Amino acid sequence: MTQDTAPQAPLQGFGTFDFDKAIIKSLQKNGFETPTPIQQLAILPVMSGADLMGIAQTGSGKTAAFSLPTINKLIPDYLKPESNYPKALIMAPTRELAMQIGKFIDQFSRGTPIRSMVIAGGQSYQPQIKRLKHGVDILISTPGRLIDHMQSGNVKLDYCHTFILDEADRMLDMGFIDEVKRVRKTLPEDHQTVMFSATMNDKVKRLSKELLKNPEYVEQERKTIVADTITHKLMNVRRKNKTDLLIKLLKTEPIDKILVFARTKLGADKLATDLKRAFEDTPLRIDAIHGDKKQRTREKILLNFRKGRTKVLVATDVAARGIDVDGISHVINYELPIEAENYVHRVGRTGRAGELGTAISFCDPSDMRLLKEIEALLKIKVEIDEDHKYHFEQSEFIEDRKRKPRRRGKSQSPRKSGEKFDKSRGRKAKAEQKPKEKTARKESPRKPQRTYDPLDSNFGFDDDPVLEKLRGKAKKRKKKTENREAPKDVKKQRGEKKRKTPKDRVTARGRIKQTGGHKAFSPKKKGGTSKRGK
Repeated sequence: MTQDTAPQAPLQGFGTFDFDKAIIKSLQKNGFETPTPIQQLAILPVMSGADLMGIAQTGSGKTAAFSLPTINKLIPDYLKPESNYPKALIMAPTRELAMQIGKFIDQFSRGTPIRSMVIAGGQSYQPQIKRLKHGVDILISTPGRLIDHMQSGNVKLDYCHTFILDEADRMLDMGFIDEVKRVRKTLPEDHQTVMFSATMNDKVKRLSKELLKNPEYVEQERKTIVADTITHKLMNVRRKNKTDLLIKLLKTEPIDKILVFARTKLGADKLATDLKRAFEDTPLRIDAIHGDKKQRTREKILLNFRKGRTKVLVATDVAARGIDVDGISHVINYELPIEAENYVHRVGRTGRAGELGTAISFCDPSDMRLLKEIEALLKIKVEIDEDHKYHFEQSEFIEDRKRKPRRRGKSQSPRKSGEKFDKSRGRKAKAEQKPKEKTARKESPRKPQRTYDPLDSNFGFDDDPVLEKLRGKAKKRKKKTENREAPKDVKKQRGEKKRKTPKDRVTARGRIKQTGGHKAFSPKKKGGTSKRGK
């Protein structure tokens, strides 16, 4: 969709959809002239109530493609919604995207009786419960918070006849398949399901077959999977030099709004801290956004970025899904995404609505495999920018890997410096080893075995002591020759002390002075003497 600052009347494109006067007025006020290709394909089927599967790249106007017909369907024969019973449900994978959809619906439902509401994580429950009791027509929600309200009885989908699933591919990647199926079971049988996705992978195909009934498939025609207005660049740089290269780019490139992607939350915070330190003496404002930040903080950061106060925003993949901000000139992949499809979602933040955008990707030697997957998905060869001092040739990296020697086994001796590795060396060394002489094994003496005689009844019982006792040949026990008590001279040799008698103990006690250190001291009785003193 193209937007103009001066309000203009919508052209014939939007007039063919037979929208309500209030929607036409909102389109005029916001300067929308002609629908985008995906809107031309999707608006009429959604308005008719048919199930739809829409495939379109990010930034192509999918939000308007399902929001405008949903608002328009609810206006004729309007009835006030019942408490806790929404009429239409829109599910989005992230809080930012849900809030963006809610903002769009609020903007284009002005002048109509339609009530809409966003429920997402990171917000207080009580205000949401209060608004749900008053009743809403269109409910926009994230999966987790929606399930919480459904379990509490705050959201009931018995009268919900429109179910819209936005960013279905990302919803599946984030593991919300169970929540989607659970919501699907609580909807009426005759409900309408609309799915939109940026890509059509196997997971999305399976889900569409399960959720949709005789759907209409619409796909925006495109030469590549991303917008043609985006210029892709690749910079080969080693990991240790990435931050320095990014600082140099921020100093040389014309900065309007730049979105930088990192893989992890900790990585995003660290990169933002390093950039702030590098530009602390300049007015350039830098911030980071990810899932660990509080919802209120994320909204404030996003507002500053939208208003242009923050020029550089470092984000993770999940947090960036709802960043629908106009005027992003550059998307920089500080780290390439693990999944090639995430590259499409990342670079889709720029080059929106026909505007030009630039996507720059940093690639270190460990990212070569990821780069090949991205190029295979895009069906293009990304141009390499060699105009920086940290550049290295990919061929050098491949040759370095070939030259890297393999690990030697324990049996192989270490090579000298400069000596070439010979593959046959190990086999020759093994062949030259002299075989060890086998030593004869000493056999233990064995008793001569008797041949079996069937007439001999004692065969096999030669060592039986009971049988020998019956025969009168029992072995006699050896008598102990040692005496129980050793002789006196032996005791002296052992150094054993002579055992004291009671008389000896008394005499010894008399010689010891009673100091109270070892035994209790008993004082003499008054007016008398002890027995020992007598």
